[in-house]
Amino acid sequence: MNALVRAELLKLRTTRMLRWLVLATLLLVVVTIAANVSAADADDPALALHDPALLGQVIGISFGIPQVLMTVLGALAFTQEVRYGSITSTFLVEPRRSRILLAKAVALVLVGVVIAAATLFVTVALGMVLISAKDGNVTIGVQFWQVVVAVVAAMALYGLFGLALGALLRDQIVAVIATLVWLGPAEHLLIDVLPEIGRWTPGGATFGLLQLGPAIATHGTLLGAPVGGLLLLGYTAAVNGLAFSVAPRRDVI
Repeated sequence: MNALVRAELLKLRTTRMLRWLVLATLLLVVVTIAANVSAADADDPALALHDPALLGQVIGISFGIPQVLMTVLGALAFTQEVRYGSITSTFLVEPRRSRILLAKAVALVLVGVVIAAATLFVTVALGMVLISAKDGNVTIGVQFWQVVVAVVAAMALYGLFGLALGALLRDQIVAVIATLVWLGPAEHLLIDVLPEIGRWTPGGATFGLLQLGPAIATHGTLLGAPVGGLLLLGYTAAVNGLAFSVAPRRDVI
């Protein structure tokens, strides 16, 4: 199993697309942080400069882009091999296809933790500098650490979610477009227009886990962090259970 995981890590590490995706993600994170901190105001109920939770909220908001990255990366981990035909040789090396999926899942979790750590470093450092420049409250308390742990967990889960999506859809373009549409405008629109329903979506559960609350204008309708985390874990487990059940039985040619 260790050899399979190392092989999957090598595939991810040597893919040039990963480097560009991570670089683009970090640049978008910087833009997101700058925009949100500049919009923060002492009288703004969403992002109040003197709110002790401000740094945690900025971190949570900035991780919308990295979550999309991890989902796309998870989908590519499977669909890339289908697209270029290397999935056949992969399954010939290890005929027990569920082990291949498991190795990909472990590799994605490890990569997700690394990307989360790198993004957190940029996010926290830049957030503290910009908030301090506006004389805002830079508090590193319990809520901050809860958000940090939630970010790492969410990144790992979204990678697994993307892998399952890719294994079920198999078509790379369809999987990537579905990810971008659902995690982009679709969920945000649903949460804004129908928050009572939107908070039960994977995105709504993630917002609750990250304790974003009024920062995304949901009027207090988000789930609590524990419930949001459990719901996101449930979604991930369900879609991966389906993928592990269906994908190994399909023809690959």
